[in-house]
Amino acid sequence: MYELKPFEKEHLSKLKVGPETAEMVNFIGADAMAEGLQSRGPAYSAFSDGDLFVISGINILWPGVGEAWAMFGTGYQKHGFFIHRTVIRLLNRLANDFTLERLQAVVLKDHWAGIEWIDRLGFKYEGDMEKYFHGHTYLRYAKIYNSEG
Repeated sequence: MYELKPFEKEHLSKLKVGPETAEMVNFIGADAMAEGLQSRGPAYSAFSDGDLFVISGINILWPGVGEAWAMFGTGYQKHGFFIHRTVIRLLNRLANDFTLERLQAVVLKDHWAGIEWIDRLGFKYEGDMEKYFHGHTYLRYAKIYNSEG
């Protein structure tokens, strides 16, 4: 059984993450990251039978522009259909609620599953971001919302 809850700071410490995500959390600091994720825009945590497997949300950068993000726990793959369906619904609803014109995201270069997923979510590739984090290249994607339909 799935449950979607508004993100709370304590959820970050309950998410069992892989080494790449752990590197980012450790660099920023778990408390600072959790505070930022909770305060910069809407965010949600997904549970399956009480186990947290993904947190995701949008940081509102300024009016009309947001940055989508997601942090996956180990074992998230068995929940792929739920994650994809839920994220699409949430992105569309939140883009409307916050009157977003632009929603952007970054994906680690060579993270093929992430690249494939961001494409399926309707984002378009904009360019490489060399040495973006710890010397790694990330790819910038964006989804543009047209208020005229």
